[in-house]
Amino acid sequence: MPGEGPVLHGLEPITGQLIEQLVQRPDGRSRLLPVIVAVGPPGSGKTVLLQALAQRCAKLPLAQVDLGRGERAPREVFGELAFELGRKRSQFGSITFPQLWLCLVAVGSTLHMQADNRRAALQSLRQVVSSAQPMEARSQSVADILEAAGQVPEGLSPWVGMAVESLLQSLNRLSIRRRIKRGPRLTGDQVERADMLIDLAKWAHGDEESRAEADAIFGMAFLHDLRHAYSGMRGTGRTLNSVLLLDNAHTPAGRLFLQTLREARRRNGAEPDPLVVVATSAQWLPAWSECWHRPGMHRFSDIAERREPEHRTGGIDWPEPRTPPDIFTDWASAENPAASWFPWYLVDLSRMSAQTTGDLAADQRMRSVPRVADFVRALTGGNAAATADVLAALARTGDDDPLAGARTVLTSAVGTHHDPLQEPVDDPGTVLERARERLLGDFADAESLRDLVTAAAGRTVDVLYQREILDTALPDGEALLQELRNRLWIRTTGAPEPEMVLDTWLRRILLCELADRALDDPRNWEATHTICRDVYRRKFAEGEAAAEIAAIYHDLALGELGSAIEYLERPFLPGQTEFGHTTATAWLSDLDLITSAPRRPDADGTPFTQVEAIVRDNGLEPEHEMAWLIAALWVSNDPLGDPQRSLDRTIENEFRQLARGLGRGALLLYERAERYR
Repeated sequence: MPGEGPVLHGLEPITGQLIEQLVQRPDGRSRLLPVIVAVGPPGSGKTVLLQALAQRCAKLPLAQVDLGRGERAPREVFGELAFELGRKRSQFGSITFPQLWLCLVAVGSTLHMQADNRRAALQSLRQVVSSAQPMEARSQSVADILEAAGQVPEGLSPWVGMAVESLLQSLNRLSIRRRIKRGPRLTGDQVERADMLIDLAKWAHGDEESRAEADAIFGMAFLHDLRHAYSGMRGTGRTLNSVLLLDNAHTPAGRLFLQTLREARRRNGAEPDPLVVVATSAQWLPAWSECWHRPGMHRFSDIAERREPEHRTGGIDWPEPRTPPDIFTDWASAENPAASWFPWYLVDLSRMSAQTTGDLAADQRMRSVPRVADFVRALTGGNAAATADVLAALARTGDDDPLAGARTVLTSAVGTHHDPLQEPVDDPGTVLERARERLLGDFADAESLRDLVTAAAGRTVDVLYQREILDTALPDGEALLQELRNRLWIRTTGAPEPEMVLDTWLRRILLCELADRALDDPRNWEATHTICRDVYRRKFAEGEAAAEIAAIYHDLALGELGSAIEYLERPFLPGQTEFGHTTATAWLSDLDLITSAPRRPDADGTPFTQVEAIVRDNGLEPEHEMAWLIAALWVSNDPLGDPQRSLDRTIENEFRQLARGLGRGALLLYERAERYR
């Protein structure tokens, strides 16, 4: 395997084992391979993954296309890919695509204008591909394709003619009769090749259905040429598969191309092709829901009825996209592990592991790597670009303890850095500024973004269903939720009853936006959490028991301890049942939920003095144990509240004080105290 690329921590399973498995040709034969798609929201490292794969596969027949750069039809993309794959590689030579270029020339001609007169059209076809016709007349149609695909640098028009001339050389070596005879067929042998090309030209200029049919034929021609290039004596030196790298497959052009490629492969039946396809997508595509489970969605028992019989997902029923570590088991060395996955293999890049975060911190030569990794992952949720930015900002402080200035890291300058997880940073800005630019651009609609910022106040996305909380003219929380799901910003918690929550990093940025709203904004921080609290109080009064905890959650977000203290002290009041294991488990769960309430950014004073102020501002005595426990956990649970863990000893002592004299459930409180030693 040629070309070792840069080390991308956490992505080695893809740039190593997976690509090694895919490019192999056991016994010199092609295999049915799934399309590999790396999925994740902005900042997941998808584009950089393709760059690393391009370096790794540089000596193979390779084509890399950004499908987000302008709209173009699948046939234009096939032409662009063929041009890239046709570059000469020392071992693999030059791959030619005579059938594909014949199709391109036919479509670029005037055949579609004469399709009703077959005799005239056939004569035009012979003129189009006749070697007696000047090259520039035949090459112009291909040049137009390349220009439409954005492959012609400004001011380099002569380059187009030379490129097209070399691409069409294979056509010059064949007679017109042989060229037409060997062209791609439609669905039956009775269809003449010349008629097919005439129809192709007509369909390419027809309605949407006709254009889709034409694009599928282009795909068949592309795959046929590629299979032919790997056959016979010419194929003996091509010992590894060709590679396509497709960025931004979620765009309209990307979706249409993947659909066309799949259709072309389907029409080829069981005949495999020597092609590895790795794509990236920042959105969920409907085609994947035929056999994969979309993150942020509930599972339904009747969904299996929609699964196509030829789909394979490694023996797993409706898996969510796999993580990079899963690749080691999914693609373990075997005779043909690729046979377990078809037609898709999805890899989720949205969350880096703690180990990967630690490796990146170690690359920065930071001290206390485990502590730094825990802080960064809690803050960013594992978002790759955010992780790189936060680590770069921490590294700039120069402190012996990199977490000394971590409480203000969002407003710290990133600094110029060249991290392998993202593109080089030339215009640094702050961590928060870069995150806003990267994440909030997906929600350009002002009203949608306003509702999203407001909804970030909620612990789950259920707030989007509460029209009285949203304040835009025509709030459509359901549509916004669907957009969040499509953009892979929703996650399902592992609770007994799964809940849908916003991505950690996106919510962090949205909460900063909420905190920055003006005092007279009807949905500023105080107003939004007050409205949320009142909504859940009313639901509790109507008999919805779980709403009480939700109301207390928003009360704490407002800095109010009263309702949290009253609720959490109930099991300890005289006359209550024994504080046993079940009661203690439920109580700790409620404590965790309440103290996970968001806090407004506050870097004034030490964490300890902030806790003192919270207790004091609520009119409580300094010795109030429950108040101190709730306030200390509230500050500590915010990654920016106490990065250096200075409150741990206080929290440990409060748990131990609370556990004294209780029943068997006290053991769980002592165990929780041990976490803060």
